[in-house]
Amino acid sequence: MTARPQPDRAYDGTAARMLPLRPFRAVRYAPERVGDLAAVLGPPDDVPSAELAAALAAQHPYHCLHLEVPDADGQQFTQAARRYRIWRAEGVLQRDAQPACYVYAHRFALEGVRFERLGVLLVASLDPVAGARLLPHEGTTTELVERRLRQLEAVQAHAGAVYAIWAGDGALRQALEAIVRDEPPLWSVTVNGDEHRLWAVTGARAQELAALATSRPLVVADGHHRYAAAQRLAERARVSDPSADPRAWVPVHVVDAADPALVVRPIHRVLSWLPCDWDTLRAHLARHAAVDSLTPRPLDGVVQLAGDLARSRRPHVLLLHRQELLAVELPTGADGEPDAVVVDRLLLRHVCALDQATIERVATYTPDTSEAVAAVQSGRAVLAVLLRPTPLATILARAQAGQLLPPKTTYFFPKLPQGIVFYDLADPLTLG
Repeated sequence: MTARPQPDRAYDGTAARMLPLRPFRAVRYAPERVGDLAAVLGPPDDVPSAELAAALAAQHPYHCLHLEVPDADGQQFTQAARRYRIWRAEGVLQRDAQPACYVYAHRFALEGVRFERLGVLLVASLDPVAGARLLPHEGTTTELVERRLRQLEAVQAHAGAVYAIWAGDGALRQALEAIVRDEPPLWSVTVNGDEHRLWAVTGARAQELAALATSRPLVVADGHHRYAAAQRLAERARVSDPSADPRAWVPVHVVDAADPALVVRPIHRVLSWLPCDWDTLRAHLARHAAVDSLTPRPLDGVVQLAGDLARSRRPHVLLLHRQELLAVELPTGADGEPDAVVVDRLLLRHVCALDQATIERVATYTPDTSEAVAAVQSGRAVLAVLLRPTPLATILARAQAGQLLPPKTTYFFPKLPQGIVFYDLADPLTLG
């Protein structure tokens, strides 16, 4: 059941096509064909490896990750393309009858507190002159952009969307709350304790939502490589009519910056190797930052300290080594640099003298404090660097100033599950 437009306010398709953000006709799972939707949606988190993605996909013949498994040689993408077209032909995936904005509610728990984040799925124009104001906040790697581009060219569909923050003051959240309150959802499923609900908003109300989303800049929170690959695809396609060609648009999931459930988590650094003994590194670090040795604590104690750190206004980090626990007050970064940037420059590159290739080999990253601490306490890692989260205000300000942050500086939680809606790049009716 779709959300009902007001009968006295007609949908103006011509006006909608003039907006750089607009409704679209999503392709969605047919519940009567797949059964429990919870069994086919992708997890709201990163899948760390192709092997794990394949294992998750193998749990259901229609799992959305069948279309998204990372691929080195192109064979998997070819299979994914064939599978997607079969799903369309057999009615496993069905295109909606009219353009809509899709309101998505995600209810989740973090540290024992329940949140509900509201967002809206639309499509954003990739026109370099008149397109949507989508501002990246961190850089991309060429290899990952190329891989995503190969996937899009093969499958001709997005199973996910760019996650973007509406740089506003709460008006979008209020509009979404009204829809959630007034209209029945298309579906509601619970996966691992998280509740997911979806609404299709059509007619004049969809046009109003698109206009509201267009009124402020959008800062890309997650999906930078998807966005960059979509831009490359649009450039290669050389479409003659961008307003009607799906390849000239990209699906975006827009969340109000004032949404109380918009969470940015830290990304901790975990090192499996250090270039010299701990005492030497500790002494070198003390010449550049205030270092305070803390009483060694069990896992729960370190996690509690890290939680206190996350709420602190002082720029400092915790270093957990096999020998001791340190609180390190960071020197103030230039122009409000996030702690992660200062740590990577001061600790990893200067004190530890690690080059980029070595960092990529010995460093892993996690937003899970318990996981980082356990890695050191179990002996699987030598050092854990526990950071504060990067403030949302800092992310938005730097993005709007055109200042990109390095990868692994921010972690928006939770991510957008894949498979909620699909965006078909080859269907001429996708844009209505």
